[in-house]
Parts: sequence; structure tokens; C-alpha cells
Amino acid sequence: MKRTFTVIGLGAFGSTVARELARLGNDVLGIDLDPEHVNAIADDITQAVVADARNEDTLRDLGVHDSDAVVVAIGEDLEANILVTLTVKNMPKPEVWAKALNHNHHRILHKLGADHIVHPEHEMGLRLAHAMMYPEVLDYISLGHDLFTVEVRASEKLVGQSIASLGLDGRGVQMLMVKHQREILTPPSIDYVFRVGDQLVMVGTLDNLRNLSPLSLIHI
Repeated sequence: MKRTFTVIGLGAFGSTVARELARLGNDVLGIDLDPEHVNAIADDITQAVVADARNEDTLRDLGVHDSDAVVVAIGEDLEANILVTLTVKNMPKPEVWAKALNHNHHRILHKLGADHIVHPEHEMGLRLAHAMMYPEVLDYISLGHDLFTVEVRASEKLVGQSIASLGLDGRGVQMLMVKHQREILTPPSIDYVFRVGDQLVMVGTLDNLRNLSPLSLIHI
């Protein structure tokens, strides 16, 4: 279903979000003070405007209050980021996603009532560090409360073993999916026997997932 989004701040992060939302078939309004940023994205989204988003009347004239969600992606001007977040949060409809620059900024955005707060540089740094330390981990998502889903390559030791033989339930881990080339099993049968090239998607706490590593079943 097509939705309407506004992205305020069209730097590297904001423009990436705006382009992807548009690519997914949504109406996207992009706002930035810098004409170069606006011109660079004008052909990729529904509407790109040079405007001062700190002015509430400007935002209302542009119809921001009718958006399903607003991304406040202003990355350098802390004061503007906070002011725009507060202004948009006072609008009754949009869900507010705000970019935090640091932990203290996060606390301020939380007190302002931002619905979602993201730390793109921090999160990318964590992903890079994990990718360097654990190359078998293809992807992971934090679900909160120390729960993670991880996608990993099956180790050589797994080949020929069944899911049942791993005793994952007793280890506090669930196997959500097995991918083998174009074949996707979700959820896989406990009788499934692992093959070379399998990719596994599992969910569990970080400690429980890591406890599989000494068994050479996966490497996290």
C-alpha cells in the first residue's frame, strides 16, 4: 500500500532513506536548506524542496502534517534537529523517526516523544565490527531485550546432521529458516539434514547464540 513520507535533511543518510522509500512505491517529500542536496535527489522522489524546516508554517504549507511518517535526518545542526522533531511531534498524524547524533541527543529526542530514534553511524560501526570479527554472520537484527535474529553460513561440521540432533530448544535457540540456493524452508522440519552452502536464520539471546560456537556448529 502506497504511503506518504517526508524526509527532512537530505544528506547521505536522509537521501538514502528517501530514495529507498520512493523505490518501494511511496510518495516522498524531501526537504533541505541546501539546494545542491535538493537538486541531487529531485528526479528520484516525488517532490524535493529547498525550505527551512524549522518554520512550522512552512512545514504545514508543504503538507508535512498529512504525512504518514516523518524522518528527521538533520545530521549537523543539533538545534535544528531538536526543533524540527518537536514541531513535527506536535502534529497529530505523522509518526516521527529522528536521527540521534549521540547518547545525550538520544535522551533529548526521547523526552520530546520521538516514536523511533536511530543512530546510523553507531549502528553501522557495530555492524562493521561484527562483520570483521564474525565473517560467518551474514546479517543480524536486534529485536530488543537481548534477543537477536542472525543469518549465518552453516559450518562444515553441520553438513550431514539434522536440526533435531542439535538440541536447539534446550539451548534456547530457534531455527526460523534454512536457505539453500533458491530453496527456502520456513520453518524447516526438525528432520532436515544440513547441506553444503546452507544459510541458517536463528533467533535467541546473544549468549545462547554464542554458546553454539564452541560446538563448531556456527561461528558467532
